[in-house]
Amino acid sequence: MPRSPEPAREALIAVAERLFAERGVDAVTVRDVVKAAGQRNSSAVQYHFGNKAGLLQAILEPHQTRLDARRAEMLDELGERPGLEALVEALIRPLASLLEDESGRHYIRIRAQLVGAAKLPSDSDLIRDTLTGAGDGGASAEPRPGIRRVARALVELVDDTQIADLGHRLTLTAVLLLHGLADFARRHPDATPAECKDFTDILTRSVIAINLPDNRTQDVALAPNSTPAPS
Repeated sequence: MPRSPEPAREALIAVAERLFAERGVDAVTVRDVVKAAGQRNSSAVQYHFGNKAGLLQAILEPHQTRLDARRAEMLDELGERPGLEALVEALIRPLASLLEDESGRHYIRIRAQLVGAAKLPSDSDLIRDTLTGAGDGGASAEPRPGIRRVARALVELVDDTQIADLGHRLTLTAVLLLHGLADFARRHPDATPAECKDFTDILTRSVIAINLPDNRTQDVALAPNSTPAPS
């Protein structure tokens, strides 16, 4: 009987994921992947994925599908008009949970590379599209519906005069979130679940602070029982 192509396909994905994360997507060739995966057929990537872009998509898609499903679950649990803190949790926690898994850490590092090189839209790009009404169809037909649902919920928290300001805050959020997680994944590949949770908690508080309205930011910055300095 002919051998199943699945083991070879999965080996290529696993090796490419690691190489792309550690050495950079642009620095790794198809030949590098085939050799590192121990494949004797030099056309193995073309056979299974069509090209390097198809291989990259096969790496990213499963993670992204799970992330969006988890965000959708969290939003469903929040009900109508969730607050800022709850929305930030739905934005961060699913992605940060990938720190506890080697493949997840690779995904975060790869995605940060692609967003930094403008080869993928960042979460803030997708959110700002929603803020401006671009791609405003039904959530089920949209790419990244979980992110877009977060955007629509954020819009409900501000009035029209704050939309532009919200866009700037979300840009800072995307930079801090994705590149902060990628840096942690690179520096701490053996981090324990407790260490990952501590970092995620700090990241969550930072993102909440960025997105608080100015009048609330001052309140949060003050320590309990403290009073503003006299002007």
